[in-house]
Amino acid sequence: MSRQRHEPKNVAPEIFTADDGQPKGQHIKNVLTALVHDSRDGELLPSERVLAERFGAARMTVRNVMVELESQGLVRREAGRGTFVQHPTLVHSEIFRSFSEDMRMRGMVPGAKSYRSRTRPAPRDVAAHLDVAPGTLAHFIERVRTADGVPMALERTNLSAERFPTLLTEMGRDDSLYEVLGRVYGTRLETAEQSVSIARLSPADARRLEVPDYDPAFLVERTAVDAMGNIVEYGRSLYRGDRYAIQMHVSRSANR
Repeated sequence: MSRQRHEPKNVAPEIFTADDGQPKGQHIKNVLTALVHDSRDGELLPSERVLAERFGAARMTVRNVMVELESQGLVRREAGRGTFVQHPTLVHSEIFRSFSEDMRMRGMVPGAKSYRSRTRPAPRDVAAHLDVAPGTLAHFIERVRTADGVPMALERTNLSAERFPTLLTEMGRDDSLYEVLGRVYGTRLETAEQSVSIARLSPADARRLEVPDYDPAFLVERTAVDAMGNIVEYGRSLYRGDRYAIQMHVSRSANR
């Protein structure tokens, strides 16, 4: 049985044959790179034969471009199945940074959506982590953090309303929380205690992160403190398991 042709989706036909003055191989690479970035992770790409026809190029030229994209981690090729989109995995390292700062350092544009915030009496467990009495007013902020428009993490964090009374009026959906704390209150977060575990995304959380129900995720629990050692923030955030890897520095103890 012959294999069904898989045609490029949502791509203007003239893109393939556009004369942009670049060498054919570079033109193919530019178009396919844009196609990969606009496709979902794991999506099947058209075959080399179909792409060669669309570009009016030799299959070997298309194959060389695919090999280059594979070396860059943008696609993965599976014998007998085809070539699939593979979005890069981001390393969640030990270095303490805000999400916005981390994404900018990677050359990506940080953002957010599905923003919710409110001030509420702190539940007992949140109060304990913030080192305040249960029932003390605390700000709760929840949002989906994005990089280049792609959902990456579901952040849920808590801060003292007594210490940061106007935070929710100062804070915008896309703002870096840490930058707002520094600009408005002169508070700089210096260190954090963090624990990481594996969780399964509930259907509601999976929809917000645009992944299948019950996909694995990293649950990152963080308590951040300022230069004086005062607790500033306590949060529990979910990072997409298909987009992140955890990096840790380990060493032997000195007496071994």
